[in-house]
Amino acid sequence: MDSYRSITTALVLIGLGILAACGGNGNGGGLAKVQRDKVVYVSAVPFEPPILYQQHGDKVGPDAEVAHLIVRKIEGRLPAFGEGTLRAVWLNRTSSTVLGSVKSGEAQFAIGALAITEGRKEEFAISKPYHEAELVTVLNPAQNDLSLEDLAEARIGVRSGTGVEEFVRAKYPSAKITGFGTLDDAVLALRRAEIDAIIDDRHLAAFALATLPGADHMEIIPETLGTIEYGVFVQKGNDELLQIVNEAVDEVSSQYASLLEQHAGETIQQVAQRRIDRQERARQAAAPRRVTIRVSKQANVDFDIYTFANLSFILRNQETGQSYNTSRINFNGSVGVAGASVPPGSYTLSLPKFNLNAPLQITSSDPSSVTVNITVTSETVLVRKS
Repeated sequence: MDSYRSITTALVLIGLGILAACGGNGNGGGLAKVQRDKVVYVSAVPFEPPILYQQHGDKVGPDAEVAHLIVRKIEGRLPAFGEGTLRAVWLNRTSSTVLGSVKSGEAQFAIGALAITEGRKEEFAISKPYHEAELVTVLNPAQNDLSLEDLAEARIGVRSGTGVEEFVRAKYPSAKITGFGTLDDAVLALRRAEIDAIIDDRHLAAFALATLPGADHMEIIPETLGTIEYGVFVQKGNDELLQIVNEAVDEVSSQYASLLEQHAGETIQQVAQRRIDRQERARQAAAPRRVTIRVSKQANVDFDIYTFANLSFILRNQETGQSYNTSRINFNGSVGVAGASVPPGSYTLSLPKFNLNAPLQITSSDPSSVTVNITVTSETVLVRKS
């Protein structure tokens, strides 16, 4: 996937070259222009995987398939073209400029994660929705494990000029919103701790986290913040073209989810599992450990070990001050045993009757069961964790 990223800039330059060749004459970008130029110009952001991206020189992804279906239907509407003779030429644009090619008439239509908004309805003719995208939060738990409630005042990254940006600005008016040219740019800023979170399409976000170097520890909060609908955009007034586009949308919309799944593969599940695994590791790290204390003496020591019988040890957490009493010491032969469950932390293990006080560390890396051996020698009392 890195190879796709490396050619994105080149694709944009190629797209700009095509734009210059087209001339941008603003003649409406309709079927008459297709008849004249013998091509259908399609405006898109070249790298929005898994929805639309470049592979082996071709555009792939479910939106690419929708676009090709539209081209075939345009071809069928124009009798001058035989089947397969009308070709698509992609105009590669940024999120902020992709719709400008449609408005100027340089492109017949724009496609690729383009949200239908009330403002855009005033400027463009838009197809029926063909996909409802879920918007989610991307975070970097290494810097800030924020909650959804924290978003209201957070530094949030979005793709500039998108419906996602409109959604975020409306939903979080008090947040500091930063626009980025690409989702990759936003992820890199999140890695550098320049922002606290990113909000974007679940599929686009998962793909970025799965493929961008240095993002393998980042996570998606599973809850959906809201949804946006994607549509195909044509120039206002191109009613015949819009009708053709809607015919293609009607044909493909029921299949779109399965097409997206083919390109997304297991990416969504793999990225979603990161948060589950991290939270489980944290739960296990904080889970109480069962501490078993074994009391004995060296064979040559003149001490009645059974005076420990029925006494209880106290484990006092040095950070919180919380104390835990063990069960009473019960002897099996010459070894007394007591136990308690305590969370990881730094403790003082004490037996007040004998003025015994010893430090004891229970760490998050300890197993679920820890044994502490207390041995009375001729000179001292040894406390060892095993």
